[in-house]
Amino acid sequence: MHQKTIAEGRLSGPKYAFERKRQREITFRVMKRARELVFQVGLVLLAIILGKALDSPFGYVTAGVLSIAFVVQWVLQREDDSELKQATLLGGATPEGIQEIGEPEPSLLFVFGAPLGDNDSSTWIMMLKHYGPGSAHNCSVDFYDDDRKNIKHQWLVAHPDSPFPPPGLAGESRKRVHVAESGPEESAGAFSWNPLDPNRQHYTVSISCRDGVFEEKWEVTRVNGILRSSITIEHGPQWIEKNPNLEPVIFRCSDPEFVRTPLATEVPKLPKKAVHPGWKPNHRMEVPVAIIDPNGNTQILVGTKLPDGRSSCGCWNILTEHFGDHAH
Repeated sequence: MHQKTIAEGRLSGPKYAFERKRQREITFRVMKRARELVFQVGLVLLAIILGKALDSPFGYVTAGVLSIAFVVQWVLQREDDSELKQATLLGGATPEGIQEIGEPEPSLLFVFGAPLGDNDSSTWIMMLKHYGPGSAHNCSVDFYDDDRKNIKHQWLVAHPDSPFPPPGLAGESRKRVHVAESGPEESAGAFSWNPLDPNRQHYTVSISCRDGVFEEKWEVTRVNGILRSSITIEHGPQWIEKNPNLEPVIFRCSDPEFVRTPLATEVPKLPKKAVHPGWKPNHRMEVPVAIIDPNGNTQILVGTKLPDGRSSCGCWNILTEHFGDHAH
């Protein structure tokens, strides 16, 4: 059965991409507030000094003008304080996605997967996951295995006279899927994939839906025996060119323990285990793992709660949770 937990992976490391911009704005406002406070104190002191030094109508008028200036400055500061508080609350209330304020959240499909049958399986099930508040329409998803593509590229560099790499050099490097429509609560499908090295995986996914063009980067590394992951989804190059001042990243999650690895340059010689996708009696399942139950349904195990209340699943929580609707 599904075990839904709260991801401890870093969303935009660990917050969201526009969190950095928000923090810069807050820092600027705090520094501005400090300068205004110094100015206000100076106004009060100057009013007192002039009132004492110029014991005349002119001195009293000048002190009164300075007092009015202090009151106006204080009122303006209270308005800025309200804006600052609102910006802080907005930044801390959104658990996923990093759209700029005023930019609508897109709905799209992306790819995220898990080993099939066992945690060290040579076959993975790649799931089409929904992101966003509404249905994703007319989505073309092009899945690329960057390790296989790099091996073919390296071969072409070493053989400049050959226009194409030899057939079967690294196996199939692309999978294309089209989905007419998929909602937040619907299953958009899945496909199986055999990574060259299940412990070091690199993928690029080109996504084209009605809400726009997007690019996904997803990597997997086994660190100290545990699978760790990092994923980023951002707008396509045309959107970035038209919106140079907006944050292009839509969603990002990276396990704190994740370690980036280089692309494969040759096909690794690894033993291939037989895949048994169903339940196994008296067998301890390491997570994450995908299991095909007796009814033919895919069950995802991503992790359990630790004694201290933390979750052990990291970004694998993406497999069982929905993101992009701000419902968490």
